[in-house]
This record gives sequence, C-alpha cells and structure tokens, in this order.
Amino acid sequence: MKPDRIVKLLTGAAVIAITVWVAMHTYWDEVPVPTPMTGDAVSNPYYSLEHLAGSLGIHTRKITSLGALPADAVVLASDFDAALSRDKLTSLENWVESGGRLIVGGSTLWTSPPLQAWSGVKPDTKVHSRPKPADPNEKCTALVEQVDGSPTGQSLSVCAALLTPFVSRREPAWMLTDVAGIHALRVVIGDGEFTVLGPLTLLRNKILLQGDNAEVLIDAAHLQRGDTLLIQSPSEGEPLPALLWRVAAPAMVFLAAAVILLIVRYLPRFGPPIPVTPPIRRSLAEQIRANARFAWRTRKLGALRGAVRRSLDETAKRQIVGYGGLNVRQQSDALASSTGIDAIAIGAALTADGSGNMNEHRASLTLLEICRRISIKSNLTTKGSHER
Repeated sequence: MKPDRIVKLLTGAAVIAITVWVAMHTYWDEVPVPTPMTGDAVSNPYYSLEHLAGSLGIHTRKITSLGALPADAVVLASDFDAALSRDKLTSLENWVESGGRLIVGGSTLWTSPPLQAWSGVKPDTKVHSRPKPADPNEKCTALVEQVDGSPTGQSLSVCAALLTPFVSRREPAWMLTDVAGIHALRVVIGDGEFTVLGPLTLLRNKILLQGDNAEVLIDAAHLQRGDTLLIQSPSEGEPLPALLWRVAAPAMVFLAAAVILLIVRYLPRFGPPIPVTPPIRRSLAEQIRANARFAWRTRKLGALRGAVRRSLDETAKRQIVGYGGLNVRQQSDALASSTGIDAIAIGAALTADGSGNMNEHRASLTLLEICRRISIKSNLTTKGSHER
C-alpha cells in the first residue's frame, strides 16, 4: 500500500472519530432568553393586567385621582399614601362602606395608620420564621387559600417577594396564609370590600403571568365578568397644555393671535427697503435769495414786507421796554428816538399796505431793514460799553 493512501485513511478515520464523539456528547435544550418590553408595556406597568382583565370581560380604565368614584367599581390604588389627605381618605372610606371595592398594597397599609384603624387590618410586627424552600433558586411561594376562615384545600403559588404578614380584627372573607401569617386578604366593610395584597408587585408586567399571580388577583378582589376595574395612575395626569386649553381656551387663542400679529409686524418685508430721502435744509442766504426771486417774479412784496416787519419787531422787543404793547404810532416814536430816523416815515413803513406799488414796497423794506440794523448795532455798542 502506498504511503499517501495510508495517510488518507488515517485522516478519514480521525475525522469520523471526532464526528462520532461530538455527536455522542451534544444535546439540544431550550434556554429561555428574556426580551425587553416594547411599546406601551415600557411606560405602563399594568399593561399585562389590562389585557388580562379585558380577556376575562372586565373593563379597565385609568384614573388620576380617587375622587368621585362610581359606586359599583373596583379600584386599584397604587399610589394611595401620596394621593389622599385626611378629608379625601374619609370620603374614600364612605365610598367603600356604600358598596365600593378597594385594592391596596401592603406598603400602603404600612404608611397609613388611619387606614389601619379604619379597616382593622395592620402589619403583624411579631417575628415569624418561614421554612426554607427545597430549591434555593425557587422564587415562588405556595400559600394556602382560605374562604370564610376555612381552608379550601387549594394552594396558590405567589411569585413575588413576600412582605411582613398581616393581622385583622375583622373576619377575612378570603385570605392566603402560610406558617408566617396572612399575606393577602379581603374583608367586608359595610356593603363594600377592602382587599390587601402583600406584594403588590405581583400585578406588574411579566410578574403577573408567573405562577398563580393572576389567579391570586382575581380571587382576592373577587373580580367577575362585567366588573369595572379602575387603575389609579397619578403619573398620567392631564398634561399642562391640555389643562390650560380646557380652562382658558379663549384667552390662549387671543394671546396666540396677538403674538402672531406682533411677529408679523416686525418681520422684514420682501424686497429691498425704500431708501429714505435725507432731509434737505437751505441756508439762510439761499432762503432770502429764493424769496427775493419769487417776489420779483410775482411783483408782490407784501409777504416780504411783513417778514421784515416781524424781524424788526423781534429786535425792538429786546431793546425797548414794553415795545410789544405799544400801538403803531408809539412804536414809530420809540424807533425814531433810538435810530434817529423820522417817526412819520417809520410809521408809514410799519403800516402794511398790500395794494401799494413796487416803489412804495421797496422804500418801506429799505427803511425797516435800516431801522433793524441800526437797532442791532446800537445794542452791540451798548453791550460793549457795559463790558468795559
């Protein structure tokens, strides 16, 4: 036999031997792989409870407070201690006594002494020893069911961490017990029922479907087809925008319209802005020349004569005491004494005559301007002598 054939045979035998060994030492088994929650189950801890109740014909609805409850409803109070004041607690107690059914957790009972005094159910502070389970990894505890104080012969597996057991001065209509004491019970108060579940966490998603947790809830709360289960969910209160719209919708609409109009008012317009024409101011010399050209072209010097008269009056008021209260003749005499010009000529020039000819207007304009300049010059001379 050739050497290469011997090598091939040995290699094939080794492959067959390894394959047989792997096949003999390999087995198939199912390994549960937990998957994260998705959708509404992430934000709603009672998502599984709502779907379970719906499949059993029980109507569920979330509520944000424990006020104004229907008379025939079943209420699961998950945030009882933080939601109620003493007055509201009294109202809730009256609701139960008139026929309502209330479910609370063991931690709620711990934190509410008034609830303990009213219901007659309180935590058992005595030290109890519970036998260790045969399997250390077992997370469920078998509890004995009792109805009206008598065992039914049935045990329910509760898959949740058990809290301190309870004691009740009222005779429980239903309860789950072990050697440590009572872990869930329902008592009759008036026409209603009060139910305490030690581990309220057994109602949460995923945990509800473990063991007999779902059956514990149904038996403890005495749920039946057609019941209405109200689940308190304070975290899902009415959003602030929805509350404002419900309370003050007209004011919100008016405010929104005002804001929109204000924004539109100050928004930049489309296209380039219209350039602003800079203001044009003429010099005094330009103004005088323009008036002179207008007067010469129209042959009407009445307006120019009136302007010169006003200018003279302003100058004279600063120099002659009481000049503004004098009549034309007295003004003519005052100007004549201060300028040395004939008073009659000044009086004729001060008297405005729109029907005069060009020569008369020119003579009057010249005389009035001379009087004004003499008055200004004499005023300057008087100031200079006073300063010296």
